[in-house]
Amino acid sequence: MLKLYMHDRFDNLNKIARSFFILFLLSVFICAFASCASSGEDYENFVDYSNERSVRYEMEQIVSLQMTDSVQALARARNLFDNIISKNNSSGGDEYSLELSEEVEKLYDDSLKIVEDNFYSSVSESNWVDAFRFYRSLSVFNLSPDGWTEKRIKENQIRSWEDEGNYTLAGLHSVRSSTPEDEAPGRDVISKKIPAVVTIWVDRGLSIQRGIGYADIVIGSGFFIDNRGYLVTNYHVIASEVDPDYEGYSRLYIKLADNPDKRIPAKVVGWDPVFDLALVKTEISPPEIFQLGSSKDLRLGTRIYAIGSPAGLEQTLTSGIVSAQGRRLLSLGDVLQIDAPINHGNSGGPIIDEAGLVQAVVFAGIESYEGLNFAIPVELLKLILPQLYSGGIVSHSWLGAYGKTFAPSSLSEIAGVSAVYNVPGLSLSQAGVPENAVITAVNGAAVKTLEELQYYLLNEYPGTIVRLSGYLPATDNDGSSENKEWYAVLYARPEKPGAMIIERDLQSRAFLPLFGMKLQKIGSKRQYSVSYLIPGSIADESGFSQNDVVEIRDFQADLKTGILFTQIYAKRRKSGYMESFIGLGASLDSPSYF
Repeated sequence: MLKLYMHDRFDNLNKIARSFFILFLLSVFICAFASCASSGEDYENFVDYSNERSVRYEMEQIVSLQMTDSVQALARARNLFDNIISKNNSSGGDEYSLELSEEVEKLYDDSLKIVEDNFYSSVSESNWVDAFRFYRSLSVFNLSPDGWTEKRIKENQIRSWEDEGNYTLAGLHSVRSSTPEDEAPGRDVISKKIPAVVTIWVDRGLSIQRGIGYADIVIGSGFFIDNRGYLVTNYHVIASEVDPDYEGYSRLYIKLADNPDKRIPAKVVGWDPVFDLALVKTEISPPEIFQLGSSKDLRLGTRIYAIGSPAGLEQTLTSGIVSAQGRRLLSLGDVLQIDAPINHGNSGGPIIDEAGLVQAVVFAGIESYEGLNFAIPVELLKLILPQLYSGGIVSHSWLGAYGKTFAPSSLSEIAGVSAVYNVPGLSLSQAGVPENAVITAVNGAAVKTLEELQYYLLNEYPGTIVRLSGYLPATDNDGSSENKEWYAVLYARPEKPGAMIIERDLQSRAFLPLFGMKLQKIGSKRQYSVSYLIPGSIADESGFSQNDVVEIRDFQADLKTGILFTQIYAKRRKSGYMESFIGLGASLDSPSYF
């Protein structure tokens, strides 16, 4: 098995899995996660629009939300409006009372006004992130505050960054192009940048092994991007500084190339576990800073350089080429594959081009294969950099669903993303989007693949309303499909979506996103029939087939390792329906969540 290393104090993933599986077998009847003994409560909260009492209860909920979460209130008011007013108009006004229709319309108008007022409050407070959220949430309903555009909001945001002295953020959208390789500058351009790379040194005290204490040190690399002492590195290098579950000693320092014996205290400002990036601050003036380039200029074979501290050896420069693009190693976004020599300690160092511009950040390599290394494109860094500067953990938007790219099978169908599973109580569930609906556009922008949809959502702030366009696949013989529109509020994506699924839903339903197996209850106890398998999923590759009979015997999740294990009793067609006990393991995160 290939071993993926993340820094010089890496763990062997095989050992982790084996150790946890042994623990799992020893504690079959002990539940390590609070919901493994779930009573089966389902958090689906669709409104019964045929029941006036249900409608009025939803109206009460919206009124209570207007003062605490006005965007959520607006989305729910619009969905209520569409289901009451539109249906009333189409039925000639017989379906709902005139009084109820007028109350719903007023509730929607009031919700719009409250969000608009919140927009102006954000502008007056120069809170441009919230201003963007409120503005975009109003825009999906074709309502824009007088005199304001996204361009004007962005201009004000850039001006506020300049007033703070944050010229790094102010210049994100004015990056100069890289120098063509046939016009490559002299060696002094690259050598001049080397002092801007530092060694990250995390002292974690002593590690006790077999009764003997050993120095527990994490070594990585980082690079300055701001004259005020801000630098970028990998999250996994500094994780012990911000991980709430880490209970040991941890102190962060940096070492400059011109004085490697001096340890300079530093602190973590912002971090992103999903993209494995972090922003660190020191109280010194850096000798040099890097400018961020544009990965759009890269192509296969482009010459690149890696600077870092492999094995703690400062000012190490290696070179290579871009070997591949679009490698899907992160939960969100693609990474670059490079062949420049990378070793433990390089993590967090910059990948630069011939012009000295940062094109990527080193984050991993496959230890057993020389020259097979990976880096995070600078476009992803620039995308989250404003949030890193804001401080704390970075939040990414998602719709609370698990899905796959949908390839059309008939002329009436359009390519998009199939919502295979919706997390109860989150965006798609609240918006009334049924499972297996196909999403084809967000705010009018077409999304033909899951990757396109995820990238679009990365550019939106959590707490923003989006308009989803799509259709329900045909279920009758005529092959027709029904086009639909929904309004959904984006939530903050958890680091481990699978853990939220286990917490909010039935174990039997959780099998679909976690193992790729849809279960249908058939008898007493916990017996189910397999009604559907996702091709290429864990269940599919484990030899399960449709109509197999399974019984869930145990269900345990370990949040630290991000692994879920289950033990099931099964009768499988491919095994001649012989009775057997099978253990399955799955990650609590996946690139299929959106």
